Amino acid sequence: MVFPRTPASVLRALTVFLVIGFLAFSGAAPLDAAEKKKKKSRKNFIPSESVGKKLMKIQEFMEEEQWEEALGIITPLTQKKRLKKFDKANLYMFQGFNLGALERYDETLVAFENALAIDYLPDSATQQLKYNLGQLYLGQQNYDRAIELFEDWLANAEKPDAQASFMITIAYVGKDDWPSALVWARKSVDLSASPVENRLRLQLAAEFQNGNMPEVLETLKTLATLFPKKDYYLQLAHGYSQVGQEEDALALLELAYLQNFLDKERDLTNLTQRYLYHSLPWPGAKVMQKGLEDEIIETNSENLELYANSLLHAREYDMAIGPLTEAAETSEDGDLYHRVAQVHIEVENWKSARKALEKAVQKGSLRDEGSVQLLLGIANFNEKRYVSARKAFNEAAKNERNADSASKWLEHVERASSANESQQS
Repeated sequence: MVFPRTPASVLRALTVFLVIGFLAFSGAAPLDAAEKKKKKSRKNFIPSESVGKKLMKIQEFMEEEQWEEALGIITPLTQKKRLKKFDKANLYMFQGFNLGALERYDETLVAFENALAIDYLPDSATQQLKYNLGQLYLGQQNYDRAIELFEDWLANAEKPDAQASFMITIAYVGKDDWPSALVWARKSVDLSASPVENRLRLQLAAEFQNGNMPEVLETLKTLATLFPKKDYYLQLAHGYSQVGQEEDALALLELAYLQNFLDKERDLTNLTQRYLYHSLPWPGAKVMQKGLEDEIIETNSENLELYANSLLHAREYDMAIGPLTEAAETSEDGDLYHRVAQVHIEVENWKSARKALEKAVQKGSLRDEGSVQLLLGIANFNEKRYVSARKAFNEAAKNERNADSASKWLEHVERASSANESQQS
C-alpha cells in the first residue's frame, strides 16, 4: 500500500501551524512537560539585539504573507558565520516557515532540519518542530525519517501519545511493514481517551494484513457498534461467513436492513439469498417485494425469478405466479414457463398450466423438452383434449428418459378416448 503525496494545501497548513506555534515560543516561553522532566537548561534563549530586530521585521512580512520579502532578510542572515546558535536556529525556523508557505517543500525540510541540527531551541519548540516535521516527511513519503522523528518525539514526551502512534502506524503502512504497523496501530487505539474511527480503521487493516481474523471481527464489531455504517456491517457479515458463523452474518444483515443501510440492488438480493439459504423464504420475499416496489431492484427476469422462488418456498403459490410469469415473458428461453406450469399444476389449474407449457414449447431452447411435452400431455388429458394429449405424449416418447411414462399415458389416452366415444355414441 502506497500513500499518495500530501496535497500542497495540507503541507502549507502544517507549516502555518508551525508558525503560529513557534511564535508563541519567541522570547520567554513557558516550560512544557518535556522541559519539566529535565534539569533547568543553561541555554540562553534570548535573541541578540540585531537579529531580534530583524525577526520582528520578518514577522511583519509574514503577517502580510509577503514570503519572498521575508526570505530576502532571512537568507543572507543564515550565511553569517558569527551568529549565536539560538539566532541561527531561529532564522532557519523562519526560513522553513516561509519556504513552506511558498510550497517549496524540499527546501522547507532542509531548513527545519538545519534548525534541529543546531540543537539550540527551547525543548517545547524542538518537540513541536519534530512532530510537524514528521508529518511533513509523511506527506513526502519519507517514511523512515518520519518514524525516526515521531519516535524521538515520543521518547521526550511526558507520556505516550495516541496520535503520534497513529502517525507511526501510517508510516509503517506506507513501507508495507504490516507487522510493525500492527504494533503501533494497537498502541494508538489503546492510548485513545475515547474511540477514534480512523485509528480503529487502521488497526482493522493491520489485523487483516496480518491474518488475525478473530481480531478483525472484533475490530469490525467495535466499528459497527460505535460508528454504524453500511461498510462495517457488510464487512463484518462477510467476515462471519468466512469463519462459518452464518447465523451471525444473517442477523447483522437484518440489522443493517432495518437501519436502511442496504440501499443497493445487490445488497437486497444477497439478503434474500441468505434468507433462502437459512430456509426463511417469507422474509426474503418481503425484502424482494419492497425492493421492487421502491424501484431499488430492477424488474428483470433474474430478480423476478428470485422473488418468485422466495414465494414458492414459502408455499405462496398464488402470489408466485405473477412475478414468475413476468419473468418468463422476458426470459430468453422457455424454461421459466415450464416452472409457471408446475405452479399451476400444484393447484390443479390445468388450463393455465397447458397455456404456460404451450408458451414454453413455442419459446424453445428448453433444458428438458421431453418433460415439458409430458406435462403438456397430462394437462391436455385432464382437460379431455385427447388429440392434443396424444400428440404431446408422442413427442415426449422421443426422449429416452420420458419414453416409459409417455407410453403409459398414451394407453390412458386410448382408453379414455374410447370411453368418451362410447358415451357419445
